[in-house]
Amino acid sequence: MDSISYGAAGEERPTLRLRLLGGFLLTRENGQSGRGDTDFGAAEVGAGAGAGGHAVATGPGDVGRPGGHPPSGSTAHPSSGSTAHPSPGSTAHASAADSAHACPDGLVHSSLACPDDPRALGARGSEPLEVPASGRQVLARLALCGAATRSALAGTLWPNATEARARASLRTAVWRLNGVGPALTDARDGVLSLSRRVRVDIQDLTAAAHHVLSGDALPTARERMRSAYQVLLCGRELLPGWQQDWVAYERERLHQLRLHALEALSARLVARGQYAPALEAALESTRADPLRESAHRAVVSVHLAEHNLTEAVRQYETFRELLRRELGVEPSGQFARMLRHALV
Repeated sequence: MDSISYGAAGEERPTLRLRLLGGFLLTRENGQSGRGDTDFGAAEVGAGAGAGGHAVATGPGDVGRPGGHPPSGSTAHPSSGSTAHPSPGSTAHASAADSAHACPDGLVHSSLACPDDPRALGARGSEPLEVPASGRQVLARLALCGAATRSALAGTLWPNATEARARASLRTAVWRLNGVGPALTDARDGVLSLSRRVRVDIQDLTAAAHHVLSGDALPTARERMRSAYQVLLCGRELLPGWQQDWVAYERERLHQLRLHALEALSARLVARGQYAPALEAALESTRADPLRESAHRAVVSVHLAEHNLTEAVRQYETFRELLRRELGVEPSGQFARMLRHALV
């Protein structure tokens, strides 16, 4: 039976960080660095924010296709074009050269905190690890879909291979993962899962979104709102370039969850009179999905709350032209009434 690296009993502090948003990246924590600014607590989340390093992401050619067998000795290499970034015209993010800009109530959004900033890796004391293509698929599948039996995992990752060949490929993939640290556990006979010492960025994104959508008003809500704000604005596409069905489903699920959370976050910040971060959250949702009407309504809502009628009308007209050009339709009556009511 192939060996698996285990964390020592009682040691719950994660030693590996797995980033799937913006591209695959696995890093090992060096020293006793903290959990980072976007931690939601191990009891609630079980894993935390992004790896904090530059994208050593994989493109479509590096990822083993379902049914295929990853090339022997394949490893992950840096790819300069693999990480999603805002469009040049977007105002949702500060440039990398700008310092972090503070918002009322201590909300801060800085490019230094986003997982694709190359300067963040050294600051967090993390070492990027090379993971073979087959190992990347194993880690990603377990991170996205939870524990799985060896038979089920092998059948999912190599569906076109015979059962014996698929299980052999899985054994090889698990054996190759031994070199990266305590990544896997088989606490139950025949069932593989990620070790508790692996933090996964999608879990922090999910926790941040659920916190915002819950309308939590507890005394700790303000501190957690700062974390949620930062996590949501730094979100990226899940494993860009991966074509597997199970990745596509989770990609769309997380995309929709993040968009709803960004719009809800913007509305909550408007209600608190924090218009600058509210606008940034709303604009980020339009960047993520330019044809989403509710995202543009969120932007208009911020402008109207600040009595910036000209900017509200400009945003509406820009979206209206985009819809006409791309889909040949008009914005909804609800959107039009927002403007008419404000202009009366």
